[in-house]
Amino acid sequence: MKRFFSLMTLFLAGGALLMTSCSSDDDDDNGGGSTTGKSPFASVTAKDGGSTLTATVDDTQKTIKFGEFQNMTNLTSVEVTFKMNKGHILKTPANLTSNVNLMSPVYVTVLLNGKTEETYTMTAEVPELPDPVLGAKVNGVAATVADDKSITIKWEEGMEINHMVFDLELAEGATVVSPEDCTFDLEFGDGTLVVNYYDEEIVYTVRATDYKDPLLDMGWADVTANFGTLPDYIKVYKTENAGGIKNAAAYVVMLGSQAEMGCVGDGVTNKKTLDDLENIGDYKVYLVGVDSSITQIMVSGGKIVQADTRISGTLGQNEDGSYQISYAHVIEGKIYTFPYRASGAFETPTAAKGEVWEPKTAVEGLHMILYDGNVLTSAQVTTNEGLALFYTNNDLYARAAIGVTKYGKLFVYCGDESGDYIGTTVPQVAQIMKDFGCVNAIQFEAYDSPDLHINKQKTVTNLLAAAGTPKKMQCAIAFK
Repeated sequence: MKRFFSLMTLFLAGGALLMTSCSSDDDDDNGGGSTTGKSPFASVTAKDGGSTLTATVDDTQKTIKFGEFQNMTNLTSVEVTFKMNKGHILKTPANLTSNVNLMSPVYVTVLLNGKTEETYTMTAEVPELPDPVLGAKVNGVAATVADDKSITIKWEEGMEINHMVFDLELAEGATVVSPEDCTFDLEFGDGTLVVNYYDEEIVYTVRATDYKDPLLDMGWADVTANFGTLPDYIKVYKTENAGGIKNAAAYVVMLGSQAEMGCVGDGVTNKKTLDDLENIGDYKVYLVGVDSSITQIMVSGGKIVQADTRISGTLGQNEDGSYQISYAHVIEGKIYTFPYRASGAFETPTAAKGEVWEPKTAVEGLHMILYDGNVLTSAQVTTNEGLALFYTNNDLYARAAIGVTKYGKLFVYCGDESGDYIGTTVPQVAQIMKDFGCVNAIQFEAYDSPDLHINKQKTVTNLLAAAGTPKKMQCAIAFK
């Protein structure tokens, strides 16, 4: 009996020992049991590309530190795995394996022995990222990308200063925010490039150096300073030999695509002199419209102020700010544009032949004189408009005209015909506009009435104005 009791005692003791041993070995990653004085973390590891990086845990300082990642530069989403010692529970992050942003400190909270919360600060040696823009080119010519976040291109012949398209080499993870097409007009000032790099928007200043103003080589003098304060995108030039023609004096205003166009005046019902028209609105440049050869299309604020009597070249600014010159005519309260016809008899425009146009501002001229880079002949003008006024080679007059380049830059031209100044013909003005880089151009007044005012200052000598009888116009084309 005693022997049986001893065996039972031994058996029970052994069972208890076995159960204790099993309990100490029964360990999951996040909890169970109770321990004292032991680090809550068995290990903290992170994926480093195809490798694993182990953090150093300091329970005194409550820190978890990773060394330098060898295979990753972007630490915004790193897979970190926590293995917990028994009795300790990870509270945040919520999962034992979580993606965390190690570009800045991460706070890790644990529950010690199911009782006390402690917070550890987890950090990593953040690698130094390269600049988001590694390189830039225009037409294959390398630009300089500097530490001050500037991109500078040295202008060369063949580069279109108003349409500089940059080919960018970007660091991994960098994307262009604006402009999306990486295209800049750098004639009148610096551009701004915005790049997103790991959720941070980085701004670059884009500029061009060594740009050579082609008008100076054409014999035009820059007289902008004579007209007070003007926006950077408005420049004024003067010559006494426009187009290389002796004694052909003229002014031209060059305006960047950011200029805003206005149509001021009441039309044929209340014509005004340019002196009166320049007091309407806060514009910097005022050019005469036409007197009575046609009734002009006039559009202001998107509304038709006056319909026209016949089709002709029309300058308009669209809602998006872009400029265009088109053949236009109002039919049943809508403006229609029509394609150019190289030859043939004139055809009366109909809505079926045109396309509806809804410009924000528009003014019709006397004639289209340059179309798609081609100087138009009298016959071509007659084909498209029904007639051609003052178009022969003997019609030397002062003339007003406006042309637009492929990339939306404008040239406002006004000739002089006083004293020894002889004026120009229509084809000569069209060629001058073409030399400026315009693709389309229209003529306004001719003979003794062209006039141009800049900042309330007169430019050319208007013969009728000089005689005290300035001509009254349907409107003025204005810019600011």
